Amino acid sequence: MYQKYLEPVIEEFTTGEYYQEVYNAKQEYFDKAGVVYEDDPEFEARMNIFTDWYLFDRDLPGIDLPPIRYFFRKNKAKLTDEELNIYKDLCSTIHSLFRIKRFAWTGGGLVIEDLFSNKTFKVNDAEMKKGFNRGDIFEARLIPFKGAYEFSRGFCIHPVDMEGFITGEIKKVRFQEKPRQTKLILQLSAMKLKSLRFNHIDIRHIYTFDSRF
Repeated sequence: MYQKYLEPVIEEFTTGEYYQEVYNAKQEYFDKAGVVYEDDPEFEARMNIFTDWYLFDRDLPGIDLPPIRYFFRKNKAKLTDEELNIYKDLCSTIHSLFRIKRFAWTGGGLVIEDLFSNKTFKVNDAEMKKGFNRGDIFEARLIPFKGAYEFSRGFCIHPVDMEGFITGEIKKVRFQEKPRQTKLILQLSAMKLKSLRFNHIDIRHIYTFDSRF
């Protein structure tokens, strides 16, 4: 599992001198993606998504590299060849909105489509079949690891009824820079959270940029 290679990165960049930086990052992230509380049904998943965003995407102030890339730059001279390849891959994760195309016939896992790039990936995780249905649209992060792809631990599954709205918004930013695409991902995440808290409200009034709600 890729997770053991992340442990030293997490240890270094979430404690000590970086403790305050994690706090600042949480304020920044949850201001965009919606604030979660411990009794929210998606609390653990949202915290996992945040941790990934902090490790893989958010540049450290004064360094202009996210923690994973900074860790790799500092330690590459003492890594084995195998570790070099693993950390290079960890610097190239894919955070996006995906759709389940089908369940893989051989080897288990899922075949998914990145809705921004239209690229297709096979994810070798047979257990994930239990949580998804064909056609589901969801936010996730793909981790390249030893020639295959794995899911990270955080997911945000969007209502199937909102497919038209979501794909329409994706088309507007498909050819824009990655930060603009990430902004949309976080905005949709905030909408999903709001829909869980206000499930008595028509979801079409929540998944919209014109809502006064």
